[in-house]
Amino acid sequence: MRRLKYPEITFIKQNLITMIKKIFFALFIISFATSAQTKKEKVLLTIDGKPVYTSEFLRVYNKNRDIVSEENKKNIDEYLDLFVNYKLKLQEAHDLKLDTIPSYLREFNKYKKQLVEPYLKDRKVTDNLVKEAYNRMKEEINASHILITLPPNATPKDTLKAYNTLIEARNKILNGESFEAVAKKYSKDPSVKQNGGKLGYFTAFSMVYPFETAAYNTKKGEISMPFRTRFGYHIVKINDRRPSKGEIKVAHIMIREKKGQPDYAKNQINDIYNKFKQGESFEKLAKQYSDDKMSAMKGGVLKRFSYGRMIPEFADVAFSLKNKGDVSKPFKTKFGWHIVKLIDKYPVKSYDELKDFITKKVEKGDRSVVVGKSMANKLMKKYNVKINDAVLEKYLNNPKNNTSDTDILFSIKEKNYSVADLKNYLKKKRDKTYQDFIDDMVLEYYKNHLAEENQDFANTLQEYKDGLLLFDLLQKKIWTKAEKDTVGLQQFYNNHIENYNWKKRVKAEIASCTKKEKCEVVKNLLKANTPIEKIKDIVNDGATINVLFTSGTYEINSSKLPKNIEIKKGVTNVISEGENDFKVVKIEDILPETTKKLDETRGKVISDYQDYLEKEWISDLHKKYSVKRNKKQIKKLKKKYK
Repeated sequence: MRRLKYPEITFIKQNLITMIKKIFFALFIISFATSAQTKKEKVLLTIDGKPVYTSEFLRVYNKNRDIVSEENKKNIDEYLDLFVNYKLKLQEAHDLKLDTIPSYLREFNKYKKQLVEPYLKDRKVTDNLVKEAYNRMKEEINASHILITLPPNATPKDTLKAYNTLIEARNKILNGESFEAVAKKYSKDPSVKQNGGKLGYFTAFSMVYPFETAAYNTKKGEISMPFRTRFGYHIVKINDRRPSKGEIKVAHIMIREKKGQPDYAKNQINDIYNKFKQGESFEKLAKQYSDDKMSAMKGGVLKRFSYGRMIPEFADVAFSLKNKGDVSKPFKTKFGWHIVKLIDKYPVKSYDELKDFITKKVEKGDRSVVVGKSMANKLMKKYNVKINDAVLEKYLNNPKNNTSDTDILFSIKEKNYSVADLKNYLKKKRDKTYQDFIDDMVLEYYKNHLAEENQDFANTLQEYKDGLLLFDLLQKKIWTKAEKDTVGLQQFYNNHIENYNWKKRVKAEIASCTKKEKCEVVKNLLKANTPIEKIKDIVNDGATINVLFTSGTYEINSSKLPKNIEIKKGVTNVISEGENDFKVVKIEDILPETTKKLDETRGKVISDYQDYLEKEWISDLHKKYSVKRNKKQIKKLKKKYK
């Protein structure tokens, strides 16, 4: 496997999470975590008196053996040489204090955060949420609700008041008053005056998760008990339940009403509809006339949506269309007048087809809070976290006066969390509660101590840490220097000029055709010295491309030239390269072998110069640091891994 070269640096660094192990192997520096060593650990070698243990080397050795092909496997001595070089580079990086540079620390912390994420997920809870969401996606619910708004950090007194207000409203409905009338009297939802609390049909992921759960857990015709979301307290009435209609994709044309012209939009949409009926393109009409400018640019096409994602008046018409290409008659919504064209229908897919999609939505949406709380609850038991209920109750009843900032709310092992910590947290995150503070602190403690508790994570984290460090070191010592040291590069080229030669080349026009008879026509036109553009006009048939030309200078063994081509000036016969692949080549000139100029082979020279600089640098490192090998241990390894 080749080493990394300078032009690849930017790409690899941007994609380090997915590329890092490949980088390690390519550099022969697959890293490892230096776990706590015991007295039983065998020292394999020392570098300036610092021990390097056999277990460290074996971790690298076994990992390389697992990922390389048989012919590329190396013996113990070869791997040990590479391992020593790696350790010397790492020692140099630490001596240069590259691990203290702010840019390095920022990048490492970014990758650390991503590495921690999988350890914060309760897989069992996630799987249950995915299955639950899929089952809900198969059903649509029509509901009405009443909302009493409440801030997340409301006092127990205000919380109880909101709860009792909804109990009062619920009892009135149960005693015969209409839900709509009670909603208009009690609900703080800004839209209640227009809709009387009606939400229409919706399905999974359409509402915040606590609301969705309350709705799906309430039977048709019944009213839930009060429940809380981040907006406050609600009650919900289920008006209807039906099988999901899935999703659809439509295009529409919309005309907005104009003040002082009550019939303008209706007349305009009817004229557009008649144009469509007379054969005009729906796409063209949408681009020309629709007042929905975003969709008009796309011929009126909207993103696919479920029933609950659109206002009921629009969704009713859109979902009533049966066949692809069907177009509705003009209809009115609060936005204006529309006509809608059905593009496609997407019924609810199977669980296996949707599992990955739903999992991503669960992990990124508000259901992730459930997963986080589940993990926090497990960790609270693991760490035996005890809440100081007396301090918490005093704070909740009167956050400003009842408690001292130094009062301890809870502790995790040696770490104490005070009222002041809670206040600072809530000041920065106004939509959070004291329970969120406790959960977040428990999770944060776990993240900060994960490497101490989980050796697999510690190993992986160290791989990223050392990989980033050595990346920066190689960039500083080798890659950047090889590109920017123009004098050194020129001298290296001059000293090794015999390695940079052009083989015999041809200057040629290559014509590629899918039909032999078309290629024969091209051959004859080339022999007649017909200009290339003229040949295209003759052979190509409008949008149907029968011939493609490429021109350039090619070495005679280039894969771009047909196999077994006879190298001589002039036009070749038609050469078959396979079914529907025919070529004819016009060789205009044959160029002899010659030395490449530096600009013609700069990439290759930079690559070779990097190799040279690295070898020189490694030689210097061996002189700078003393390396002593434990021959007895090495002998045992060679015997075991013969």
